[in-house]
Amino acid sequence: MQNTLVGALAALLLLASAPLVAGPPKSGEDFGGALTLDEPTPLADVLSNPERYTEKPVLIHGKLTDVCQRKGCWTVIQDGGAQVRVRFKDYGFFLPKDSSGREAFVEGVAVVETLSEADARHYESESRHGNPDSIKGPQRRMGFTASGVRLVAK
Repeated sequence: MQNTLVGALAALLLLASAPLVAGPPKSGEDFGGALTLDEPTPLADVLSNPERYTEKPVLIHGKLTDVCQRKGCWTVIQDGGAQVRVRFKDYGFFLPKDSSGREAFVEGVAVVETLSEADARHYESESRHGNPDSIKGPQRRMGFTASGVRLVAK
C-alpha cells in the first residue's frame, strides 16, 4: 500500500512539473478572427515546405519585428532565425503600429508569391528601417496571410 501511494505521488509530481502545451495564451489582444488551433508549428517548418501550408490553416508563434508604419496592415514575425511577412486576410484588420517587439500567435495560411519590383519597394518603404533602393527586380517570397492574431499581454 505504501509503495502504491509513493508511486502515485511521484506520478503526480512528475505530471505537475511537465511543461504546458505551447498553445496560445487564453488572454491577450485579438485581431481578426478567433484562433482555432492550439498547437503552433515552428516557423522554420512552415518556411522549409510552404506549399504544405497553403490550403490548411496553421498556427505560428514568435516576436513581431516590424509593423507597417502607415496603417498596421502587415507585420513581420520571427521565430528563432526564421521570419516571414504577414498580411491580413481580405485587408480586414490591422495591428497597432507600435506592436513591434510584442509576442504573437498568428493563424492563417502560407503564400508563395513573386512580388513585382514596385510592390517589393512599396513594402520596403513602409518598414521602420526600410531601404526601397535596395530592391532590384521581382522578388520571390514566402508570405503568410493571417485570419487572426493574438498579441500576448505585455
